[in-house]
Amino acid sequence: MHIINLRMREIRKLKELYLEPGVLNTEALMLVLKKKSFPDNIERVFKYLDAQDDSSIMSKKLFTITSLNTIEEYKDIEELVIPDSIIYVDGNIAGFAMPLINSHKNLGMLINDDDVKLETKLHYLEELGNLIDKVERIEKEDHRFQFGDLNEFNFIIDTNDKIKAIDLDSAYLGLGEPLNMAYYLLKNKYIQSLPDKYKSTKNGIVIPTDNTDLYCYNMIILNALAKENLYRQDIDIYYKYLDYLKYLNLPTDLFKTFHRIYIPKDNINPKDILKEIDVSLEEELDFKVFKKEYLKEI
Repeated sequence: MHIINLRMREIRKLKELYLEPGVLNTEALMLVLKKKSFPDNIERVFKYLDAQDDSSIMSKKLFTITSLNTIEEYKDIEELVIPDSIIYVDGNIAGFAMPLINSHKNLGMLINDDDVKLETKLHYLEELGNLIDKVERIEKEDHRFQFGDLNEFNFIIDTNDKIKAIDLDSAYLGLGEPLNMAYYLLKNKYIQSLPDKYKSTKNGIVIPTDNTDLYCYNMIILNALAKENLYRQDIDIYYKYLDYLKYLNLPTDLFKTFHRIYIPKDNINPKDILKEIDVSLEEELDFKVFKKEYLKEI
């Protein structure tokens, strides 16, 4: 890993990384570090963390990125944008830096853009599923990588049209208490009703596992289909929407996969089923159409 020492006066001169409108980063300031700061002559994104005074958070993040840099199986996954530099500011660890990916598109903005065709969204969601599957296949005795806060805004699409995972300093490697809870798991009473499937700490933070990562992935897919945050819906409405998918003749295996989320069975990665979805149903899949047409009938 690179170790970079900077002065606060140098930080004030750095250019802030442009983030698309709607992409929020609540835990850090994103700054661009020039090539000359690094021996490989590649620009980096400096994640200047807000939590510098919290030793617990900083030590967990440091453990995570150090581990990712020393485990070859993870380093070999090109879709993982692993922080490879520790940045000191005036002698204190202030954050981490990762290779800069220029001219990228944020997956979350694309998924939530009504002007983007469903076919395009499903293509990238399939690629995301492939990445999740690739990571889950790595078996390590001491470390088990989980994305943790797996949501569409933590992935970007590079100029080669490839999915890249960012924000990996917040990933979970199976040791200690997780840093935070995944966006799609927050305040979800139905998750809490399955404590054996979705285990939590004494403080009520859901522990990242394959099941939680796949829960989040399935919810991202459902949100793309429905153009609605289905994880916020009452469970009766959730299952009625699944019945609606069945009514629209979506693949049976996909319906079953979504159904498993709230039952005591391991979640499934539906990446290989996505190409079977009839994209001509895009308008009918809209949650507003479901409420107006289908709920009225039943």
